[in-house]
Amino acid sequence: MKFALEQLKSLSLDSDRPVIISDADEVILHFSDILSEYLLGQGMYVNFKSYALEGNIKYTDTDIPVDSDLFGEIIEDYFENYVEKQPLVKDVSKHLENLSEFCDIIILTNIPHSFADRRRKKLIDSGLNYPMISSSGPKGPVMKAIKRITREELIFIDDISQHHKSVAKFVPDTLRIQYIANDHLNNIEEKSKYCHHRCRDWSHIEQVIRDYLQR
Repeated sequence: MKFALEQLKSLSLDSDRPVIISDADEVILHFSDILSEYLLGQGMYVNFKSYALEGNIKYTDTDIPVDSDLFGEIIEDYFENYVEKQPLVKDVSKHLENLSEFCDIIILTNIPHSFADRRRKKLIDSGLNYPMISSSGPKGPVMKAIKRITREELIFIDDISQHHKSVAKFVPDTLRIQYIANDHLNNIEEKSKYCHHRCRDWSHIEQVIRDYLQR
């Protein structure tokens, strides 16, 4: 959180434009499929029966769940080897470009800070040259800090319900859009009760935002 707030100090927002704050993993970048590829190379696999890693990552040879104490180490090693390999979600570049014509865009991603510059370069190299803030934990406090530097509308896009809950608590007037790029995860995860819209793709996201701002 502290490191995220430091990054916000260098952020410059247009005072007359709404601000879209979007997550990266499973929103802009595919995550779960690439994680599955990584785990197979480590003698593990993931079978998402719920929208969580705990209990769903197992050893290939025994089907025993991996101890949750190892998750931090697994994620660190995953990003070390795969942070540049995550492909963009379909049509995200086009729709963010369309939205950037009348909105400022920030990418707010929970990623170990040691990999932040590599993810930032990946996004820029992919044509997504928008400010990126690396953070950890609930996103509501960071959204509240962004709210302090703009009087315009805030629009929050994330796949995880707990982040929508956090944003609803700290900045309740934010438009909250839930989007999960992976089809399987989208099917097993119920719509968050803390979001305003559950979108099916980036075309839907763009239309929801346009409709909201033209109301």
